[in-house]
Amino acid sequence: MANLKLITETDFHEYEIITEAVEGDDKPKTTKLKGVYIQSDVVNGNGRIYKYEMLKPEVDNFIETMVKTGRALGQLEHPDYAEINPAEAAVRITSLVEDSKSWVGESVILATDSAHGIKGTPKGDIALSLVQYGTKLGFSTRGVGDVNENTGEVTKYKLVTCDLVSNPSIGQFCDSNGNRCVNGILESKDFMINTHGEIVEASYANLENTISNMPNTSITEKKQKFLMDAVGEFLRTISG
Repeated sequence: MANLKLITETDFHEYEIITEAVEGDDKPKTTKLKGVYIQSDVVNGNGRIYKYEMLKPEVDNFIETMVKTGRALGQLEHPDYAEINPAEAAVRITSLVEDSKSWVGESVILATDSAHGIKGTPKGDIALSLVQYGTKLGFSTRGVGDVNENTGEVTKYKLVTCDLVSNPSIGQFCDSNGNRCVNGILESKDFMINTHGEIVEASYANLENTISNMPNTSITEKKQKFLMDAVGEFLRTISG
């Protein structure tokens, strides 16, 4: 299995802010953000390109397995890991619709509505405050894949989610039009996909930690059994 890198992309687009109430003012209100979330077949501000033929099945799978099941959570700013963490969620993506090799998304901000007894997440409350005060934010994909350093083409890609971000990379800022901020790719960690399509990182860390605690003994058979057990457990983990 090839080692992959965590890749984050940001192309800032104007989004529509939608405030909805169901059947009257006495019902809970939601604030949604609608706009372009994902693009393909264009070189983005980071010099990378996601081919439509590669990206479409991945987005389709994300829609079926995450969006339609209510599990497509996005964080406020990118983390350095490749999984969805509900404890850090700020938005939930409620729809992604393909439009000319792009995908228009809609998300609900997970904010508190104390008048109706609805408890938001800490990051959802912050996100709503930022939006209400006019802070420039955008949606940025988070996933793992390979990047061709010569062409910028991304391959072997698995989409994790879209996060709500302001400037998710160090040392760079948006251009004068507020577009395409960052060169976000995490080179310090390797990821891989197991047989069930899941992203595996912790298994590496567990294996390394186990080997580092190998007993200090001169008995070769004991060391060999220790290593075989550690590698066996690692292989069982990544194969599901």
